[in-house]
Amino acid sequence: MARRKPEQVRLERLLRLIAALIEATRFLSIEELHERVGIARGQDSAGYPENLSAAKRAFHRDMNQLIDVGIPVLSGTVPGQERETLGYRIRKQDYSLPEMDFEADELAALHRAATAVRFDGVSGSEALWKLGGRVGEGIDAELAEVPVHPALVDLFRAVTEQRVADFVYGGQPRAVEPWTLAFDQGHWYVVGHDRGRDDKRTFRVDRIESDVELGPPGGFQQPEGTAGWVPIQPWKFGPDPEITARLKVDPDQAVWAARRLGQEPSERDSDGSVIFEVAVRSPDAFRSLVLEFLEHAELLGPPELRADLVDWLEELSR
Repeated sequence: MARRKPEQVRLERLLRLIAALIEATRFLSIEELHERVGIARGQDSAGYPENLSAAKRAFHRDMNQLIDVGIPVLSGTVPGQERETLGYRIRKQDYSLPEMDFEADELAALHRAATAVRFDGVSGSEALWKLGGRVGEGIDAELAEVPVHPALVDLFRAVTEQRVADFVYGGQPRAVEPWTLAFDQGHWYVVGHDRGRDDKRTFRVDRIESDVELGPPGGFQQPEGTAGWVPIQPWKFGPDPEITARLKVDPDQAVWAARRLGQEPSERDSDGSVIFEVAVRSPDAFRSLVLEFLEHAELLGPPELRADLVDWLEELSR
């Protein structure tokens, strides 16, 4: 079996670190994160060096890379320590899965489905950990894979080191300044500036038709506000005429709502709640978005969109 490239090993380690940070219900120390990510056993093994000093250096390099791409890592004091110890975590609401557009009957199967998914080429227990679950929950059988495309290693490097990525897409050569990577609806996407078309473009990674060639580091300046998770927004695409929805969101969900919607609120109330005006072409997809917030959001209008949501909920409760 051919050895994996160092970039592939490091990417898996970063995925493990992200998973450990997301699953944390409190701030975790560096030592705790090393234990959860694991110790590297050979060149093909994703983990941290056994030597603590070397492991700390690798950990801080990884943290800098996560911050550089906009992943919202928080730091704070680890509870229950004799001496003040700095720890890290990612709040799930700040780094949530993108819109999956589940139907009502599919929502009931979420727990079972999550524990049945594995990352391509990774064992089942590691995949469960990556999805934020706990080993031992759910079922033993693995039913699906989250694809890890060969181009992801180079694209991840291009995003973090600001390298221009050259590849063939749709039969045409592209020179792209990649801003971020996103996983949505079963596919990886790279979002960035297409130099040939002088515009922002989104490319599905598995449709790239060639190897990815990278330019030198620092080949472009990333615009402010483009780093981090950029979920696909399916409510913007559909056959229906565009309507403007007014969505009111509670104060404690306002920041996440702005990130999820990809826009700033149009109004702010005195109690801290915010109102977004959202362009909608797919009412079904927008309904799913509203339900993500549970009791923390209210669809104010237009009346026909609000009535559709109420009718759907009443039908579901029967």
